[in-house]
Amino acid sequence: MYIMVSCLRTKKENTQEAVKFLKDNTWFDENYKIGHSGKYVLIPVIDSAKNQKITTQFKGTIEDRNLVKIVKKSKSLKDAIGNIIPTNQIDKINRGFEVIGDIALIEIPDEVEKLEKNIAWALKRLHKKVNVVVKKGKRVSGKYRLRKNLVLAGENRTETLHVESGVKIKVDINKSYFSSKMGSERLRISSQVKPKENILVMFSGVGPSGLVIAKKHPQTTITLVEMNPSAHKYAKENVELNKLEKRIKLIKGDAKVEVPKLKQKFNRIIMVLPEKAHEFLSEALQVAKKCAIIHMYQFENETRTNERSNELKQLIEKTRKVASIKAVKAGAYGPKINRYCFDIKLKD
Repeated sequence: MYIMVSCLRTKKENTQEAVKFLKDNTWFDENYKIGHSGKYVLIPVIDSAKNQKITTQFKGTIEDRNLVKIVKKSKSLKDAIGNIIPTNQIDKINRGFEVIGDIALIEIPDEVEKLEKNIAWALKRLHKKVNVVVKKGKRVSGKYRLRKNLVLAGENRTETLHVESGVKIKVDINKSYFSSKMGSERLRISSQVKPKENILVMFSGVGPSGLVIAKKHPQTTITLVEMNPSAHKYAKENVELNKLEKRIKLIKGDAKVEVPKLKQKFNRIIMVLPEKAHEFLSEALQVAKKCAIIHMYQFENETRTNERSNELKQLIEKTRKVASIKAVKAGAYGPKINRYCFDIKLKD
């Protein structure tokens, strides 16, 4: 787009020196590209620039010429949708935005639901690697507690390949739960793993926790237990995709039933089900080695973490001794409600 603006017309050999002079005096107009006219350049200057001082410094003239206006790309979703939805709704959308592979998963407030497709396409344009924009379902339902997500823009699919910490994770977000936002938490757990640990992941989904640990710790052996058949199918595919078949064992079934049947004990147990992981604590304790570490996820009010830690200690010490319990914040969930990982170390 060409727009008539004030500019310095000077010889091309003066370009570098003139631009530096204008910028040093804050007179260079960064909203326009430098133009050309034969042996001359046209350097945009702001309206409040001191023209006489500029022409005294350089042999040239100040003229009104057509220059190309620079269209600045939006750097954030807030910028991209600022002219689409009310300002007071933008922050809500920013909070609900997540990228999994080439799929963007976004929460749309009810107040702007009529504009959801406009918002989705704005998001897709903003992120060139995003091929699908999906509206996050409001409620979880069914035996496997899944959300019904709706494609708003791009290719009509909900399957993608996500890459995290050097591992490839294939997932269908409508058939199994996966959160890319938990990537740093998975790395936190992985950083604590010692060589030759035997690790159990309960409610393992498509296998991200086990995959990350196995990739970073070649001497570990890992067992994944998951009852959702679709998640189990993808976990099997992901294990093969990352060539980890020799060190990761997959079990399809209810952890209540399958874990007590295991004939081995574990150094570390990861319980990735914040809604009800505590209901499976007795099963985890049955297969926990001496001095084992249990990472149990739980949704909890931020004011109750100490109280919850004490409750867990009392529950565990009916059968085992506890060396320590530490609550680590692993993401927000709602007003004053967070996802916590209770890192529990057993004595015996």
